[in-house]
Amino acid sequence: MSLNDLEIEILRKIAKGSWSFQSISQELNVPVSHVKMAVKDLVMKGYLRRIECAKENCTKCPLRKTCPFSYVPLNVVTYVITEKGIRAIEKRFSK
Repeated sequence: MSLNDLEIEILRKIAKGSWSFQSISQELNVPVSHVKMAVKDLVMKGYLRRIECAKENCTKCPLRKTCPFSYVPLNVVTYVITEKGIRAIEKRFSK
C-alpha cells in the first residue's frame, strides 16, 4: 500500500513535532479538511497511532514524559508516528 505525497509530508510534519491540523495545513498550503482526511487514512493504514489524551490515560501514554498536556486537565487527541510510518519516510527519502 503506497502513500501519496500529501500523506508522506504529513508523516514528516508529525515526526518533526507538528501538533495541529491547522499548523500542518498552513505549512503544506492545503485545506484543513484534506489534512484531517489524510490523517484518518494514515491511522487506518497503520502509519499513525491515535492517542486520546484524558488525564486517566497519562500513566499508559508513550508521550507522558514530554507531553505539554499532562499538567492541564484537557481531553485532547494527538497522533504518534508508528514504526511503519518511520520506515515509509525512510524508504521514500533513501532513494
